[in-house]
Amino acid sequence: MKRALAAAVCLMAVILFTAPAVRSQEKKESERGSTLTSEKLDNEGRALDEQIVSISKKIEDVIGRYKLMTIRDIRILPYQISYRLGDGYIEIQRHSFERDELRKQVTRLKKKIIRIYSSGSGISKIESEIVDRDYNAALYTQVTIIDPTPTAAGTDDIVFTHAISGKKLLDGRRLGEVKNSTAFPVRNSLKREFLVPHLEYFCQVLLSIAETYAKGIKDSDSQMYEFLKESTTY
Repeated sequence: MKRALAAAVCLMAVILFTAPAVRSQEKKESERGSTLTSEKLDNEGRALDEQIVSISKKIEDVIGRYKLMTIRDIRILPYQISYRLGDGYIEIQRHSFERDELRKQVTRLKKKIIRIYSSGSGISKIESEIVDRDYNAALYTQVTIIDPTPTAAGTDDIVFTHAISGKKLLDGRRLGEVKNSTAFPVRNSLKREFLVPHLEYFCQVLLSIAETYAKGIKDSDSQMYEFLKESTTY
């Protein structure tokens, strides 16, 4: 009996002395796991930054290579796309409509717009707008995104302004201020789910417009050449 009691006392002592050590080790492992997750989040953010800057540089390259800041007669455009050369910028707009076929009325208009500010050899700013006008609900939702340094490293200085029917919900919110915890990685999600596909889409549209225009010029030159060549035969 005494031996059993002594064994029980020894076991309790072991538990009491080892429990804090176990809890301490578990805490360290938990903190280490959190650190690793945060590090992974930061690495993903930097990789997305590089991707965003790379696409901006592609846009810059297309504008310079095809001399788009000097061309005002671009008329052949993809479906639901408008293109305009403004004073120091190119504006491209993609729009879509929802209609009430019975009443033959537009019930909803969605637009995404990009303005690329350029001197012809580089781009100084990219401004985007996402617009949703719901005529039935009388709602007008708009988010404006301004990247003041599109080809510079980092994206923390990109600014968002969000308004619904004229009431601002966010005004000048910098991307670097957007929540990006391991539980709520909103900043990385904005980069991955919006900024990358948004810029990539307009980069491809811009390239398509430029290539189509260049091909049209080449075809016109070839047509004139064939006509003039034929004139030497009579």
